Amino acid sequence: MTSAQSRATGANPLDHYPIRRGQLWVLAIAMLLSALDGFDVLSMAFIAPALGRDWHIGKDAIGLLLASGLAGMAIGAFGLSPLGDVYGRKPVILGALVLMTFGTAVSAAAGSVPVLAAARVLTGVGIGAMIAMMTLISAEFSNKRRRPLAVAAIATLGTPIGSIIGGLGASQILKNASWHWVFLAGTICGVLLFILVALALPESPAFLASGRRSNSLNRLNRVMARLGHPGEPSLPPAIARARGLYRPLFAREMRGVLLRLMATGTLVASASYYVLSWLPQMVVDAGFTPAQGSLVSALSGVLSLIGGVTFAAFASRFALTKLSAIAMTGAAVALVAVGLVPPSLPFFIVSAGALGLCLAGTAGTLFAITADAFPPAMRAAGVGLVMGGLRIGSAAGPAIAGLMFAHGMTRAGVSISFALAPLIAAALIATFRHRSTYANKI
Repeated sequence: MTSAQSRATGANPLDHYPIRRGQLWVLAIAMLLSALDGFDVLSMAFIAPALGRDWHIGKDAIGLLLASGLAGMAIGAFGLSPLGDVYGRKPVILGALVLMTFGTAVSAAAGSVPVLAAARVLTGVGIGAMIAMMTLISAEFSNKRRRPLAVAAIATLGTPIGSIIGGLGASQILKNASWHWVFLAGTICGVLLFILVALALPESPAFLASGRRSNSLNRLNRVMARLGHPGEPSLPPAIARARGLYRPLFAREMRGVLLRLMATGTLVASASYYVLSWLPQMVVDAGFTPAQGSLVSALSGVLSLIGGVTFAAFASRFALTKLSAIAMTGAAVALVAVGLVPPSLPFFIVSAGALGLCLAGTAGTLFAITADAFPPAMRAAGVGLVMGGLRIGSAAGPAIAGLMFAHGMTRAGVSISFALAPLIAAALIATFRHRSTYANKI
């Protein structure tokens, strides 16, 4: 495709250029943002056993606290992500980091369940917006050939790295200090990442190419030069689109794509975050210490990392929908294994690690499919809606599991029940028909 054809179709200006060092730096920043997400999402799970002991609260209250941050993520994905199509990807990322950092600091100082729940909601709002933007920048700073690999790698490697470092760090913190220091560590990381993003992250060329501000072309060409590529002589033709942030996504051509991806993400997330949130507590219930619970979570993340590398390597070679369906089916099988293994640390690590491996593949392939399913002018809103559905599932999973545990269900019963969700999701994604042809015409 020539440069003129790229502009005519509204394609990403970077689509047909090789990936330069500046783009690799941006992808590295996206990896760090993903790692922070992995740490922040699971920080509540890491401290849940110690918190329950210190505050003398039951599993229903723990379930509420686990779900509160995830509910905030749904709010952030739905409410803030579409602003990336209006103001740009970078401003939304910076705002999200402010919310995350402030919410984590308040979490460290909380002295009651309501205050901690509110702080986790605020933190979640920032995470929800940031994850959508992270997916966009990993897609929009790569070229067309490597885009599935880039998105899959960021999604599948960053979160396990954050969970491994967070789990190991939380294990050491809980041995030597109170749970408050786990949140303080997250606060410090948030401040450092805000500074890095503010200084080093350029605005997305795809966003600038689809913008209609008077200085959009000049800004685009400055970014292209910074990345080591030629500038564009003009912006693509203006796109006529319906009013409102979400209305174009519910047009006949895009509605089916959106709803199928939202349903798939919701189902997978409900099962994923049940285990991610409750694994340390399940280990403690089996007779081990809170520090050992965090350690199991961290060690199982190592296999997630292997899964991320494996599925990311295949992302550019095989159909993403088939890879995603395989990963989801494997996650269902591993979820049953988590519920049935005897109370032994090696068995917990292996079964949870196998689940993490499959979930890493699921996340990477699903994120890559989602990022490529929407045109640049509505990509932030589309990804935000899908991520919002995913976060609804991620909030519902731990809360429902908490109620099931509180009413006497066993680890096996709860795990087998949740295994149905990724099986249904596998059927939905296996029959998904990509609308990229339509997307490139918008």
